[in-house]
Amino acid sequence: MSQELCVVCHDKVQGFRPFWPGLKKCNNCGHCVADLDAESLDLKDIYSENYFSGDEYADYLRDRRVFAKQFQDRLCEVKRFHPSGDLIEIGCAYGFFLTVAQEHYRARGFDIAEGPVAHAREHLGVDACCADFVDAALEPESVDVVVMWDTIEHLPRPDLTIDKVVRVLRPGGFLLLTTGDIESLMARVRREKWRLIHPPTHIHYFSRRTMRGMLERVGLRVVETRYVGTRRSVRQIAYSLLALGKQHGSWLYRIMADSAIGDFSFVLNTYDIMLVVGQKT
Repeated sequence: MSQELCVVCHDKVQGFRPFWPGLKKCNNCGHCVADLDAESLDLKDIYSENYFSGDEYADYLRDRRVFAKQFQDRLCEVKRFHPSGDLIEIGCAYGFFLTVAQEHYRARGFDIAEGPVAHAREHLGVDACCADFVDAALEPESVDVVVMWDTIEHLPRPDLTIDKVVRVLRPGGFLLLTTGDIESLMARVRREKWRLIHPPTHIHYFSRRTMRGMLERVGLRVVETRYVGTRRSVRQIAYSLLALGKQHGSWLYRIMADSAIGDFSFVLNTYDIMLVVGQKT
């Protein structure tokens, strides 16, 4: 009998079956997860400053203006549901979203990446804490909005984070998050080559169905789910296509990375990134 817990349905009996290479799928609810021991990962080592410069990202800090535009769009989404109040961001990194959010909210953030959080506090002056949100001492029902932008897929136990979100949200409060949809057309066509499949940083692979199941299980009513675009710099796109995962980046990437054209950005919606909004009932 399997004792492996599914973070979505909490089934420990039916277990998982192999899915695409490197992934497995819950036999009960269909949630997909990387085929590894997620809880044994050294997350602080994975999310060192190298992650943001040369690993996952070409140069996160250099793309600050790009992220600022992206987060202005995300802020507009938040304001549609709750235009002011107390807000928490889980996975705040260098604090770029907190910078725009604090103009409308009493905003604070949590992240386990020490260097980025120190930068957020010291250079941007935002309220950022280097800690796991699950372990943070927060008053119950003290927050109006919690956001997670492209974060939930990184968490070994996203269910524990969502449980904590429900506890700290005031009645009627909102959770907004973005993550990939493994049942999207793009993912089904690309399969194991889908760009969002890269353990151990991406551990969990949700669908509309499994995300709804996890949120509703703890009392968050899903009020909106839709696909949204993502803004990326030409530098980051070139890095992903020409350098990421390769031993030697191409000459074309090096030229683009160091030139002014690398700073240009645009929004692309490939209909595989979903924005999910849940409200505490």
